[in-house]
Amino acid sequence: MKIGYGVFGKAYEYMLRNDLHDPASVDHELMKNMVLLDDESAAFLYSGVARYDMRKHELYHFAQQFKAPSDKETIENVLKYTQNIADSYNTNFDDMLFGGTEKQILSRGTDWCSDMARVGAVLLQCLDIPCRIIYLANTSEAYNGHVACEAYYEGQHGVVDFIYRYQFYGEKPISALDILKNQGVLEGYPEYYKGLYSAIAISEYDPCSASNNYSISAPNNYYLKLIHTNHEPVKKVCK
Repeated sequence: MKIGYGVFGKAYEYMLRNDLHDPASVDHELMKNMVLLDDESAAFLYSGVARYDMRKHELYHFAQQFKAPSDKETIENVLKYTQNIADSYNTNFDDMLFGGTEKQILSRGTDWCSDMARVGAVLLQCLDIPCRIIYLANTSEAYNGHVACEAYYEGQHGVVDFIYRYQFYGEKPISALDILKNQGVLEGYPEYYKGLYSAIAISEYDPCSASNNYSISAPNNYYLKLIHTNHEPVKKVCK
């Protein structure tokens, strides 16, 4: 199986290694541990469901306000909440902060996909819905990546995007593997968004692990240059 920064190829490996989160942070650990979803890894990635005891997490009680009669409705409530945060966020990139605990991210607001993915994953886990991080890359273009999640409910994994409020669902949840095998599932989504599912990697996130480092960082020189050199895919997808 392919694991770590290099799963999407050399160009993306360079970008991911230069990610603007603190190099020691949990955000980099998630990327180091991500597994490329392909024929070799599919059975392993979908062989079980990781559950964590979230009752002592600082957002556990806060998350209960989103509880609905069904898991699908609960997820819809969380998606609406996170999309509203992203849509109302209006901070210049140079002044943004990244990483930190999920509570810190919520306190300052964000429209950065990887930070919001962690927030969404934690809120769902606090609601007893297993959720993991998925990394997406349009390998036919440079700097065209995104981070979303995959929740487990109704006996199946289903992709959820906490920035755009997308919940992939037909008669049942639609997983990242379903999308990879049948790109027709993406019919009706924006063209730039469809391309992101050309390559997918998955990383499990245990928010209660004592080893998690929640350092906060500012934009690094690599990303300042990337953003200010008019790379539209980065601006459109990551923010």
